[in-house]
Parts: sequence; C-alpha cells; structure tokens
Amino acid sequence: MVSPSLVHASLSLSNITLFRTDKLIFKDLNLDLPSGEICILNGPNGVGKTSLLRIIAGYLPVSYGIISLGGHIFEPLKANLPIWYIGSPFGFHPNLTAAKNLAQIAKMRKLRMPEEDKFNISDFVGQPIRTLSSGQLQRLALTQLLLRSDRQKEALWLLDEPNSALDSSHCLMLETLIEEHVQYGGRVIVAAHQPICRHLSPKIIQLKAQA
Repeated sequence: MVSPSLVHASLSLSNITLFRTDKLIFKDLNLDLPSGEICILNGPNGVGKTSLLRIIAGYLPVSYGIISLGGHIFEPLKANLPIWYIGSPFGFHPNLTAAKNLAQIAKMRKLRMPEEDKFNISDFVGQPIRTLSSGQLQRLALTQLLLRSDRQKEALWLLDEPNSALDSSHCLMLETLIEEHVQYGGRVIVAAHQPICRHLSPKIIQLKAQA
C-alpha cells in the first residue's frame, strides 16, 4: 500500500516495454509525472496507447520495466492513491439506468454523488444504459470524475480518448475539469487523437508502430 506521504510524489515509468504474444508493441518508455502535471499519449491506432494506460491502472501486466511512486514500487491495485481509468467499454450494467450505475459506482468506491451536473446527464439519467448513445455514455463515464471525497483531488486520472463523441461544450467542460484537477495537485495521463489541454503545456509521449 502506498503511504499517504507519497501521494504527491512523482509517478515514474522506467523502460516500460510491452510484448503481445511475440509482437513488440512498445519499448523503453519513460515518464516522470510529478503531482500537478499532465501527460498526453499520441500516436495512431494500434501503437499501444490504451495498453499503456491499462498497465498503469494495473489491468495489464508489463513485460519489462518498473513503475514507481516516490521511488517505491507502485502497485496500483493495492495503492491507496485513488485511480480513475475512463475508457470504452465503460463497464456499465446495460439493464440498469444511468443513475443506478453511477450510484453503484459511488457506493463501491465509498464516494459521494456529484453536487453539479456538469456533463448534463440529467437529460438521460433515468434511461437504461443499453439505450444510450456513444456521446451519452461518454458523458456518464466522465461524470465519475465528479464523485466526491476528501481524497479525490490527488487522484490519478487515466483517460482513454475522453473527448471522443463529445460536442464542443462538453469538450470545453472536460478541459476545465482537467485543468482544475492538475491545479489541485492531481495527475492526468490522456490518450488522445484529438488535441486536448495544449494550454497546459503537457508532457508528450509519442508512440509509433514497431517494425
């Protein structure tokens, strides 16, 4: 478990390498992400952006390399650092309403419901998940970032194409939330095809197809 004293320390990726069966996806990726900074993962489909996010989240094993927090080995599934991985498929129960899905997530993670409806989910909150459009699902998924606790300001956000299927107003809201999060000391790693948060001078990891 990560000590509370480390939650504002630097998150470091050292020589992260991933093979899928015998195919090299990426090799020797490095990143140092202090509290209050953002990193953008760029590159075409298939170069491993989602896989890298899933490795950091603890959902996918790394082939080689080390992830550490403040110089200590980082085990995300055991850490007390809050982590939000937002990416499709979102894992919602298809037969429950948007409201019930969000309430279940809040209960599971011992969080309070949002005070503001910044992604306008009230437009469809009573509908079953299976009836929602891709844009509505994206807005519901991003609303998870608004669930509240005293620890959420230090959370690590891992966002996979978060501005896909959003209209311009909700894209702006997403950028505002990311800016506020890093200002409060959170960390954000975003995989994106579309430009996002350029005004924050993010760190960039450019992934390329391997020969």
